Amino acid sequence: MARLAIDSYLESLGKDRREELYERFEAALRGFDLARQINDGDRVTRARNALMGLHREAMSANVGNIWLAFDRLMEDRRSGLTDEQRDELVSDLEKHVARCADTAAQTFDPHACRDSASRLVKHYTRLYRSDDVKRLHAVTARAFEHFAGMASPMLAAAVLQTAVDEYRDADQPEDSRRMRILMQQKIGESRSEMGTVSHEVKIKKDDVERFLESVVLEDLGQTFVRLAVEFLLKRKDLEDQVQKTLEEAPLFAHITQTIMADDHVAGIIGSVQDDPFGRLFQQAKFCFSFSALWLHHAMERSFDKHDLQPEHFAAWANRHGLYDDMGLLLDGVRAYFTGDYVKAVHLLVPQVERGLRSIAGQLGKPITKAHSTVQGASVSINMGDILYSKDIAEALGPDFTLHFLALYADPRGLNLRNELAHGLMQRGVIHGHTARLVIHTLLVLGLWKELAEKRR
Repeated sequence: MARLAIDSYLESLGKDRREELYERFEAALRGFDLARQINDGDRVTRARNALMGLHREAMSANVGNIWLAFDRLMEDRRSGLTDEQRDELVSDLEKHVARCADTAAQTFDPHACRDSASRLVKHYTRLYRSDDVKRLHAVTARAFEHFAGMASPMLAAAVLQTAVDEYRDADQPEDSRRMRILMQQKIGESRSEMGTVSHEVKIKKDDVERFLESVVLEDLGQTFVRLAVEFLLKRKDLEDQVQKTLEEAPLFAHITQTIMADDHVAGIIGSVQDDPFGRLFQQAKFCFSFSALWLHHAMERSFDKHDLQPEHFAAWANRHGLYDDMGLLLDGVRAYFTGDYVKAVHLLVPQVERGLRSIAGQLGKPITKAHSTVQGASVSINMGDILYSKDIAEALGPDFTLHFLALYADPRGLNLRNELAHGLMQRGVIHGHTARLVIHTLLVLGLWKELAEKRR
């Protein structure tokens, strides 16, 4: 049966049966994997040759499928690639890097350049060809430097982080420092790109389309503002909702609730009358869950309308210079873009804490505290220290503070930061909505000054 399936897959690779190239790639890959599993040398060869043919077609058409054959055949040590085929794949990716790095051509695409170059870097690293590794990093760096020159200050600031990293890996420290200085300049310039923050939304909960039209606007900056404010918890609204439970669900409102972790009591929520603040976290968790559908559709519409890239989110989060190095921030957003939510959450949650610490510094508050056991030593303040600080909470406002506490730093809420930091987070907790909530807080960080000034 396996051989019959393999033969069927390989016989279906004509355009008359599978019109789209990616569909033909998918069938060839299935045939190749099956042949490898049953160790059928003849069929492995046929499937491999089919993949090479599709690769040549992708190269000729200059489409995104060019990496499929390379990734599958080059990474599998038992793929049976001939030296000639291996050289062809490497040569083709070199051509693709050159094509995408050509700033004078319509084929210029820094992201595609980086994607191809990163694959070649892995290949050359295994061969100890350090000169080629450095060359490719330098090519990528120059591509992103040129890209930054074409972008607005806010986007350029994020794009230049890639140039900083790539020049560093190319062993060109002077160029890396030059890019960092330019990035800092762009961060300063980007602060003037946004005007006054205003927010007015009139929607019906059952009218998704009207909601999306009110949030996803023609201007990307205003879209980010609306997304940030629309999904930011409103403490007054939550307080009103909590009080309503006294009338609508009196038994529920009076019962003390215990939040259990794997091996300990994580938190206790008293009655509405005895523990109104604790009840806010419970209501916040409900709101986070309820927002899943709305936030998902709003994000998807924003992606479609504005052709969003990871640099847009990183640049926005850094509008007020919270990050002097956006490398990990960009890596986290890129992981979100590829659907790797586990990686995204693990990278971005610490970056959110780092952003809050920068806010504390910009507010003139100390960002270190005495070490608890080592006399004379200091450690950085953590997210709990920041959000439970009366002075900082007053500056940031009740909505901002409650939102971040409920999402990241209180055991009665989702508590993402503490669960992650202490190795308590379960795999099932990290899904698309979790990652979107984290991405949303990057948008809020980009507005912290405007939100704070609005309270004055």
